[in-house]
Amino acid sequence: MFYFFFFLLCLALFQPGLGLNVPIPLTVPSAAVRVSSSFFSFSIEQDRWTDWAGSTSRNQFLFNILDNLGQLTGVPPRIRIGANSEDHTKFNSAIKKTQLVFPALSTTVPYPEATNITVGDAFYQATQFLPPNTHVTWGLNLGQFNLTTAFLESKSIVKAFSSSAIRNSGIVLDAIEIGNEADLYRNNGARPQSYNVAQYVRE
Repeated sequence: MFYFFFFLLCLALFQPGLGLNVPIPLTVPSAAVRVSSSFFSFSIEQDRWTDWAGSTSRNQFLFNILDNLGQLTGVPPRIRIGANSEDHTKFNSAIKKTQLVFPALSTTVPYPEATNITVGDAFYQATQFLPPNTHVTWGLNLGQFNLTTAFLESKSIVKAFSSSAIRNSGIVLDAIEIGNEADLYRNNGARPQSYNVAQYVRE
């Protein structure tokens, strides 16, 4: 499919006088493949999670967007919380509000990713502010290869999803993602240059 669109683009760029008619049907063709209602999803960087979800009460803006999309598609969008910053997250049960350390802003990186994120139970409990019946994937820190951090984070995730606020909303934990893009660890300093798939699987 990509090659077809690339071909059309080349035609448009290199044949400026060439006209191309592309018919667009007004009704769904009988042979059209049905797209899953849960196809639409979002991935949220862990360092910005409570900015989006809310920390002590829900962010009504995000809730309304997700709820509206759910009403249009029939199911709320799936949410993945993690990405690069999941590998900078540490856990401390004593803290109530997320502690973030960001590098200096620059003209080329006006919104840098946090280099350190320290969270407590409230961080994962903020999942309760998502629309009912949302399916969630949480990222877990593998980049720092700290078993204690990984254990405490996963324990807190399980605790949050066992809470009545999340259970009663029908919010579901689909998966825990262990590390983000581990294939890049050898290039970002998280592992030695010799790091490979077999080592990742063993970890």
